[in-house]
Amino acid sequence: MHLITDDSTWFVACARNLEPLLADELLGLGAEAVRPGRAGAHFKGDLAVAYRVVLWSRLASRITLQLGQARLGRGKALSSSAADVSESPETAVLTELLRVQDWAQHMRPEGTLKVRFNGRSDTFRNSHFGAQWVKDQIVDVFRERTGVRPSVSDDPDLTVVVTLHRNQVQLGVELTGRSLHAREYRPQSAAAPLRESLAAALLQRAGWHDWCARAGDQEIPEEGVQKVTLIDPMCGSGTLLLEAALIAFDWAPGLLRTDSLNARWPGHDEALWQSLVEEARTRRDLALQQRAEAFEFWGNDRADVVFAQARQSWRELGLPEARWTQADIRQMPAHPETGQGLVIVNPPYGERLGADSDLATLYRALGDWMQQLPARFSGAVLLPETADARATGLFYNHRHAFMNGQLACALYRFDTLQPRETREPQVIPDLANRLRKNQRRLKAFVRSDVTDAYRLYDADLPEYAIAVDRYGDWLHVQEYAPPATIEPALARRRLEDAVATLSATLEVPAARISLKQRRPQKGSAQYQRQDQTGQTVLVREHGVRAEVNLFDYLDTGLFLDHRPARFWIQQHSRNLRVLNLFCYTGMASVHAAVGGARRVDSVDLSATYLDWARRNFAHNGLAADRHGFHRADVLVWLAEQNAQWDLIFLDPPTFSNSARMNHDFDVQRDQAHLLQLTMARLAPDGVLLFSNNFRRFRLAEEVRTAYAVEDWHQASIPPDFQRRSRIHQCWQIRHP
Repeated sequence: MHLITDDSTWFVACARNLEPLLADELLGLGAEAVRPGRAGAHFKGDLAVAYRVVLWSRLASRITLQLGQARLGRGKALSSSAADVSESPETAVLTELLRVQDWAQHMRPEGTLKVRFNGRSDTFRNSHFGAQWVKDQIVDVFRERTGVRPSVSDDPDLTVVVTLHRNQVQLGVELTGRSLHAREYRPQSAAAPLRESLAAALLQRAGWHDWCARAGDQEIPEEGVQKVTLIDPMCGSGTLLLEAALIAFDWAPGLLRTDSLNARWPGHDEALWQSLVEEARTRRDLALQQRAEAFEFWGNDRADVVFAQARQSWRELGLPEARWTQADIRQMPAHPETGQGLVIVNPPYGERLGADSDLATLYRALGDWMQQLPARFSGAVLLPETADARATGLFYNHRHAFMNGQLACALYRFDTLQPRETREPQVIPDLANRLRKNQRRLKAFVRSDVTDAYRLYDADLPEYAIAVDRYGDWLHVQEYAPPATIEPALARRRLEDAVATLSATLEVPAARISLKQRRPQKGSAQYQRQDQTGQTVLVREHGVRAEVNLFDYLDTGLFLDHRPARFWIQQHSRNLRVLNLFCYTGMASVHAAVGGARRVDSVDLSATYLDWARRNFAHNGLAADRHGFHRADVLVWLAEQNAQWDLIFLDPPTFSNSARMNHDFDVQRDQAHLLQLTMARLAPDGVLLFSNNFRRFRLAEEVRTAYAVEDWHQASIPPDFQRRSRIHQCWQIRHP
């Protein structure tokens, strides 16, 4: 039976904020067409790739084979007592999706079944009713086709997964047994503040994989070559230590589970699975043999019970001997056997804190201890979102958002364990006054409810050269690179003071302030990742929802200064064919579709941004399959087209030299050629909206001569950018 092909689609679930890490992990395991999404990632691959994910993924929780998906109509509210669900458009679509499946390929008619239903809609108000309804449909299919009906079980032969998100439904069957986050290296009754998959993600963000790669460069350390040390000074039940050891010794987490796979699924290939298991065992045994002397692991905790659990789990796995100490952090020695490595810690908080109710004192003691470590140590500390990392007395270099269960947290990375200046950041009166002045100036605009994403401050005071944008409940702060004449320490103090002033004046917690440094970008640098968090926020403008990412890229996914252009497109797109070139995250396309465009085509060279554009369509209840998304070099794509469009939005980069292009692009140099290709695709009565943000750009005289050009710059500048009206230039261009 050949249920799986090389092109089968799978969905791997994970905890929130792990999606970018999971996507990278899947690529490393041989997956193709990987697309991170909401709480997981899709990929294409054969059964061997799926089995490798089950065996090797440190971040996944479940994996499902995708059987199909459909777009739902608007439903009517039903309850578990509804007599006629067939009246709902939602149930009609889902019924059809369920009935076209060949369920006999996935389970015996007399087998057992379980349905996991995720999401809610107008029809399916709760997951229990949804699961019951789907189960009834599948049972009816079996009864009609075979005369036999399957039964329901908590230990089923097959688990069917239905996921609703906005107006989309996805149907799949689980490949796994219990959740993949479990490793079974400790008793199920053992208390643990971290899931194993979250611990693995924290280690990856903290740079442990890089430390392991350095240690792996030498099979057996020569005399004088230092080991790499991992320390958890508040290790609890040892999850971080144990996960770090599994990574260091190339130990597949699937080897620690007794029921990783659902072996009762008819598509299961036991011979293939066992061959991959044997390969994983060989890799583990070889790493333990060759690298046992390359690492030191040191766990410390003051509690008796959980500390004993950590040591017991370590022994039962048969790992190389570790160092264990039992002491309060204030009495713990800071003398590892080696002079390099990583200290990573999840300090207690809330109920875990016990008698130590003074968090600031505890964090300061932790920071003091970390500062005593050798200079070649780096650090990482997981804290609740509401905590202040400055209490450690250390200067952190990176911040990554995570969810520990239902608790929002952040991992703070310290590239070096150098102390912060003892001076506390100050609220700057002049800056606070300017922020209040700007708020008053924008008061009518903000109250108009046009958007909840706008610019509030842009280097108004030269000594505080930052741009401040509000995105809903978040602030996005970009520091302009200080001139070489400014001492780095002074620039840092000013930035810290600015952040403190923003937090106090605008009443935004420091944890909700995203901070970046902005420099002139060349080529693709503007598209480079900063820190992969996967954390997104939905904002709104003119009735449209937009997904923004405040952490992973220099730009957020929404150019705020183009708000009037997008609204103009929304107002002028009804029944038109619209083309969005260099579409970025597709927000102009979304506005066109919301405005009633007959079809919208979006072109960009970046697969990342095209996927983002599709998500923006989904956020607004738009069917992406009714429109076109084209991954291509715009110049090449235009030259290949014969169709025409009524409205074209063209917002090219200033410069581009992507490796996927066989040429570079300079907007000043290449404007005539670009506009000639674009105008050839514009319908006779159409309009081209041409914009770019190169401040020294001059529209070529040959362009002004060839076409009817209207300067649309003033109309294109929104109220929050009046101080920097040269942020972009804009024209409306028509055929003469």
